[in-house]
Amino acid sequence: MPAAARIQTDALAPGAPSRTDVRFIGDVMGSYVLASRLQAQGSVQVFACRARSISAYEAVIHAPVTGTPGEALTVTFQGLGILRGRIGRIVDGGFVASFECTEPERALLASRIDWLKRRTLKAVADRRAHKRVLPRETRAKLLLGDGTSYDCFIIDMSQSGVAVSADVLPPLGALAGVGAVPGKVVRYVEAGFAVQFAELQQLEQLEALLTRQTKQNRHPAARQPGVAGEA
Repeated sequence: MPAAARIQTDALAPGAPSRTDVRFIGDVMGSYVLASRLQAQGSVQVFACRARSISAYEAVIHAPVTGTPGEALTVTFQGLGILRGRIGRIVDGGFVASFECTEPERALLASRIDWLKRRTLKAVADRRAHKRVLPRETRAKLLLGDGTSYDCFIIDMSQSGVAVSADVLPPLGALAGVGAVPGKVVRYVEAGFAVQFAELQQLEQLEALLTRQTKQNRHPAARQPGVAGEA
């Protein structure tokens, strides 16, 4: 099977740029599968991720599980389609993925990245009751009610809850704290799950609380959470 970017279209859009050196610097949400995880029975296989910069050749990706250099992976980014490639190197908080695609596919990817850049300038305001935002720092510590802890990746957050991806999938209703904020698992999302906070949080302080490496003896998941609204 040829290693190539699987983009679901056959031709470049009219007027698409022919140059392939276009780059988008910003957050692009996605999910990925590592080749090694496909063979591991009972393991979490799909993880959430976020590209911090992406070109038609590679992407710098923040992710909860890094894999190893040279490992094959499949990654899907919102608005860009499904891509295949390999981990080039490990970086702080994730890895750099190099895309393997034909020249026509690379040109198409470049046109989509250019479209993403233009669309970002016309972003529409979020109308949710509790606005969801992307934190600058994506790494946090997940603490479960049974005392176990895991590194996790923050997908997004709001005053009432946070969506995370980790190498574990707790049952619905399980007590779970992210950083210094207690809560419980309320639903599963693509490549992860949502934790509803015990109390509404101040959005301005939330990122610091979620990413804080607390040293308290009593971890936040030990509290019984109430209902803080929709997570």
